[in-house]
Amino acid sequence: MAFQRDKFKNFLNLLKTIQGLSPEEIAVAENFILEERLSELREDSYERFLTSPIEISDWNFNHEEYVTNKIKLLQGQGIPETFTDINRLNWLPDLEPNQMLIRVENLEQLVEVVRYNVDLTQLIDYFTNYIENKDQDSADVIKDFLFHCNSFRDLRPAFVGFWGEVKDLLDNNVNDWPNKLRNRFGLGHLDPFNGKPIPILVFRYRVSDVIQFAKPPNQNFAAIPTVLDSILSPYFCPTPQGWTEGQTLDLSPGTAGDYAFNLEILHRYIEYNIDYVYRLGWITEAPGKTCEEARRIHFEYIKDDFKYADQL
Repeated sequence: MAFQRDKFKNFLNLLKTIQGLSPEEIAVAENFILEERLSELREDSYERFLTSPIEISDWNFNHEEYVTNKIKLLQGQGIPETFTDINRLNWLPDLEPNQMLIRVENLEQLVEVVRYNVDLTQLIDYFTNYIENKDQDSADVIKDFLFHCNSFRDLRPAFVGFWGEVKDLLDNNVNDWPNKLRNRFGLGHLDPFNGKPIPILVFRYRVSDVIQFAKPPNQNFAAIPTVLDSILSPYFCPTPQGWTEGQTLDLSPGTAGDYAFNLEILHRYIEYNIDYVYRLGWITEAPGKTCEEARRIHFEYIKDDFKYADQL
């Protein structure tokens, strides 16, 4: 468990006494109780953003402030704490360079962030024409769009999975692959609550592309995710100390016997390249499991590997 020192007593008490709230809020507290991967230096960095006495509303605000100031850095402001020495114990310097990674983006959100001068419907047509036909006019528009994306995006760590674990969906273009990919990667926030389909853009590139983009290329290009590397999310599950990669929350429909673990890691910012564009699809339905049900099954499998699992 993280935050065991006396100076975090109020914070730890808050985490342990969260009751009567939504399953999602309880899940976020559970993640901090189980987290085993934070060095004291990383905890001290987080402490600067905690108020005392602390309440739930304070914590939500404090965490957002931490992420804004230490994780979602703008270009030219350094690198996120995820890849600095205070998080060294979670670095993954020995990844096979030829492994293929998969990154999923909500295309509609990308357009909103970039404020691009082509509307979403037109852009989807361009991506479709490029992916299916390698249309050169479409390629020119996409290159310009990705240039703007790279200019506006911050340097937050990218959550990615491995192509080898989902190629059965993507390589063969399996029917309904966007919903199935969302479920396998635990991307529960991609849920069309209002019935409006969500367009997703899938990038595929090699570990070596990430290594080469890090300036200068060095060992701190990838890491195992922790609770401090992104916004508070019930769909994130911490990884026991002895494990060598993160594990996604499987939101696929089915019983506990059907549950599958998929690897996930974080890597440093990389500029999106048209050569990385791999698939475009639509998420059209809710996840196959609720967050609460998926977490119950997930922790049934790995609970014994956590030192403080008995405190849940």
